[in-house]
Amino acid sequence: MGKGVIIVRTLTLEDRRKIELMWGENASPVKIAAELGISQCTVYTELRRGQYVRVDGDVELDKNFRPAYNAERGETVYQRNLRNRGRRPKRGTEQKEEKQA
Repeated sequence: MGKGVIIVRTLTLEDRRKIELMWGENASPVKIAAELGISQCTVYTELRRGQYVRVDGDVELDKNFRPAYNAERGETVYQRNLRNRGRRPKRGTEQKEEKQA
């Protein structure tokens, strides 16, 4: 691979379960990212996505007094967001529209 090539990989449910397991064992987001071969930012985003938020607005805490993470909830929220974002335009059509304007 050449310089500047970025490989985009979405997390699978199995990845999310591994995050849940490691997070429950008090692993740091940096360690989780290194283990899965993903960005730290991706781990933080996923931890936020799978949080439990109570009706009163407080975040549910786990045994380590950190926000609780659930892999199934993270997957559900990801799939819902994926459906809600709509269809993405093709790359070529965006550039043609800009040149015509």
